[in-house]
Order: sequence, then C-alpha cells, then structure tokens
Amino acid sequence: MTVRILAAAMLLMLASASLRAAEPEIPPAVGLSASAAKERAALFAALAATKSDAEARKVDDRIWAFWRSFADDESRQLLEESRQAQLRFDYGEALIYMNGLVKHAPQFAEGWNRLAYVYFLAGRYDDSLKAIDRVLELEPMHYAALAGKGIILIQQGNVDEAQTPLKRALAIDPWLKERNLILNEAGQKP
Repeated sequence: MTVRILAAAMLLMLASASLRAAEPEIPPAVGLSASAAKERAALFAALAATKSDAEARKVDDRIWAFWRSFADDESRQLLEESRQAQLRFDYGEALIYMNGLVKHAPQFAEGWNRLAYVYFLAGRYDDSLKAIDRVLELEPMHYAALAGKGIILIQQGNVDEAQTPLKRALAIDPWLKERNLILNEAGQKP
C-alpha cells in the first residue's frame, strides 16, 4: 500500500512538472512591476490561445492599451502632437515630438515604437530599424515592431532576412496581419 501511495505521489509530481514545463516562458520586458508582468503574461497567453482573427484583434486591442498605459501625461501630450503632425504629413515635426518623447521617457517601449513608425513614414528605414531594435530591447514581445522590421527589410530588398522577425512576430500573434509575407520552405508565399 505504501509503495502504491509513493508511486502515485511520484507520478503526480512528474505530471505537475511536465505541465509547468509546457507553459511557455516569455522574455521579460524592462521596468515592469510584478503585477504588470503578470498582466502582460496573461495577455500574451490569451493572444496565443485565440481561435480566430476577430478574437485575436480583441486581445490585440487590450495589449495595445497595456503598452500605452505606461505613458505619463507629458508622453501622452507628445504622442498627440506627433499624431497631429503626421495627419498633416509633416514628418519632420512629428519626429521632433517623438524624439522628445524618447528623451523624456527612454524606457517607454511604445514611444520607441511610434518613433520607428514615424521614421518609416518619412522613408528613413535605417533610423526606423534602430528604433525598432530599442523597442525590442525594452519589450521583446512587441510583435508589431517585429512585423515592422520585417516589412522594412523587405522594402530594402532583404526578403530572406525579413523572415526571422516575421516568424517571431507570428509565433507571438498567430493571427498576425503580415503573416502573408512569410515564405514557405521553397522560398515562396504560401
């Protein structure tokens, strides 16, 4: 009887350990509190578990809200001023605000992402890639930055190199809008 109880306990321990091992580990983001890190992990788990594009977009909206939530009042103001300049197609002015934002809040990953986007709009792809690298240092799960990197690399004629960030983005967001840019084994779009 004791042997059976011991064997059952060992099986439970092994099963528990294998279940924990199956839970994906996500790389940490810079500067998050324990509660924010837990919320982030739950959001990415929810995104990975989505069963449709519509469901994924709802989780996607929550992730964007989470990323934006780290902006203080000054950051929000600079984002809005940049957005207004972008609406006027004044990317030079938009870049002034975005560069001010990343100087003001250098650990605000979404600020760096928006800076990368404005550089992209201005056709300054190398500067955009540098800003994306900073985004990914701060928030390695930023699938939009990864997709943006892939798009820029394709624009620059580096289709093969673009596959790595695009595949990383797809691994995070299984319903990634840019998934059609990923090549199959034969080097063609599926």
